[in-house]
Amino acid sequence: MSQQRIWLTGSRGFIGRSLVQNLRNAQVDLTCLTQDAGIQAGVAGETFPVYVNYLDITDIEKKVSSLGMPDVFIHLGWGDMRNPDSPLHLNDNVKMARNFIETLFRLGLKKFIFIGSMNQYGSRTGLLSEDMEAQGPLTNYAKAKNEVERLGLQAAARFGKIFISVRVFYVLGADQRRGSLINDLFIARRKGESISLSPCAFYRDYIHLLDLVEGLRRICAVEQSTIINLGSGNAVRMKDFVSAFWQVMGGDVDQLKFGVRTLLPGEIEQPKSYADLKRLIGLTGWQPRLSLEDGIIKTIESLSKESI
Repeated sequence: MSQQRIWLTGSRGFIGRSLVQNLRNAQVDLTCLTQDAGIQAGVAGETFPVYVNYLDITDIEKKVSSLGMPDVFIHLGWGDMRNPDSPLHLNDNVKMARNFIETLFRLGLKKFIFIGSMNQYGSRTGLLSEDMEAQGPLTNYAKAKNEVERLGLQAAARFGKIFISVRVFYVLGADQRRGSLINDLFIARRKGESISLSPCAFYRDYIHLLDLVEGLRRICAVEQSTIINLGSGNAVRMKDFVSAFWQVMGGDVDQLKFGVRTLLPGEIEQPKSYADLKRLIGLTGWQPRLSLEDGIIKTIESLSKESI
């Protein structure tokens, strides 16, 4: 890993900030890219991201010419994440990914890693393996991720390169956007307030942020085009997760008002499904280490440090 040159988009987001730290700790030669020309702040306090117009193939070509070709390109950046049915997903997001895939493979990139989502499985239940097709209605977000995955695998075969799509499941950790369930729980407990919740009868496969970024780093060494699940391999009912999170903080479960609110318009109830990790383990020799309880503890510790 120490000899690899990696380019990364999405370095300033929830996952990106931790991935930057993980790769730097591994002594990777890392270049972070941004499409925001107004960014002045450094990434992880160490360097400035390089501006690239993701919609302009000529600009991508210029950056390769000036910076040299990386060994691995990780495409984590993705617009309008808060709105899963935004038309942006099927338009600009797909176009930007296609520009990177086609241009970089044409110019000699060996390996492209795309960060997908477990939402690409749709409403499938049970153990989710990478060869399964989507089932039921999909959001524009999931449709776009599937489209980029298809384009990338086809381009890799055409150019004789490697394209890896990593289907990430739900991520547990601090630094999530305001209004997220984890932040709302933490703030309510800190204030000593009760909290109104949906019935929380749905399920999630939660992987802690530290395990997630370690998994991504290890996937950088995989030498074949494929799709890889990255989750914990376990499903937890959200009511049980919320209760555990609350109790670790010393809260009284009677303050959790389950069923008081209904789901928001367009909010999807995740069926009971979880990641099949056989391919991840087989290709990397690694699997997530943190239990759900340990992940909750680490998340609360991080949130507590941030609020000091």
